[in-house]
Amino acid sequence: MKSVIRTANWLAFIVAFAALAGCSAGPEVKSIKQAPGGMQPPEHILVLAINSKEANRAVMESALVARLQASNLKATSYGAAQQMPWEDPQQLRERIKQRLQSENADRVLTVSLVRKNRQVEHIPQHAVFNPVTVSYGPLASATYMETMLVPDTYKETTEYILRTTLFDADSGDSLWQMFSSTIDPKSLEEAAKQYAKVVVRQLNKSFDEDTR
Repeated sequence: MKSVIRTANWLAFIVAFAALAGCSAGPEVKSIKQAPGGMQPPEHILVLAINSKEANRAVMESALVARLQASNLKATSYGAAQQMPWEDPQQLRERIKQRLQSENADRVLTVSLVRKNRQVEHIPQHAVFNPVTVSYGPLASATYMETMLVPDTYKETTEYILRTTLFDADSGDSLWQMFSSTIDPKSLEEAAKQYAKVVVRQLNKSFDEDTR
């Protein structure tokens, strides 16, 4: 099989995939783009998380592969690869080509962090009113409002914007792409599971109905 990966296509998506810390709010789909003319289901997907940290890559790739396989799609994690040349696109591209040949995969699914947005919300001082009932015996009681002042506070949130792209292994063309966001994740494992669920659900919708 041909495994010639176009330089321009690959370089556009080789960015650092930073560590997530989990998922308190499920991923939200921001946008989906698909190549015109429809798309047939792949025969074999090679899943690659673009990240220099092996532990983070393993968690994300494993979650995606498990969800793809549960959807009756053949998928393989790129897996452990020491000293990947993340800073050298040419060498990285060659590594991916070699792995495609060894796995005989016809598609590559990559995931990368586009950006991380930190937002700080100022919550000014405000009053909270709570009803308090005082009993004066079995037949009498009185209710009054207790006022409590809440001082100024600051709430910080972090939004992670992820890009997921499905490439054709022969041409290197991008066939499908999804941007999604996750706010304030709590654990990498939970974030990966929720993210994989959204990715595979949306990816399955893109395949030609008559080929499923």
